[in-house]
Amino acid sequence: MSITNNRSSSIRTFITDVNCMYDNGEEDSNLSVFNNALIAGNTTYPEPSQYIEAKNSGDCWAVTSTFTLKIVDETSHTDIGKVDFTENDGYGGTSSNPDVIDVDIDNSGDTATISVTVEET
Repeated sequence: MSITNNRSSSIRTFITDVNCMYDNGEEDSNLSVFNNALIAGNTTYPEPSQYIEAKNSGDCWAVTSTFTLKIVDETSHTDIGKVDFTENDGYGGTSSNPDVIDVDIDNSGDTATISVTVEET
């Protein structure tokens, strides 16, 4: 997963509502890299993109994995929007502000590719 900030000002991202996702290096997944991340204007973070993985075993067997990416304008501290992600045999993502936050998910390969782009308003 990667986030591209096409705005001239910085944004900050937060991860909330995590359910059945590996994190902190488990299975090479690190969702927390996006929590409280400051992303400068006109940049992509991280480079290269960060691998994230859903848990599909134990208590998470046959459970939809979820997390929310919240995006905030760093200067004004106002919410730009959020993306609610799900993973159940492929990732999906719904933006609360699709005019500004674009979500592109490619589930066609062995590993899904998730790109989030935040546009200037």
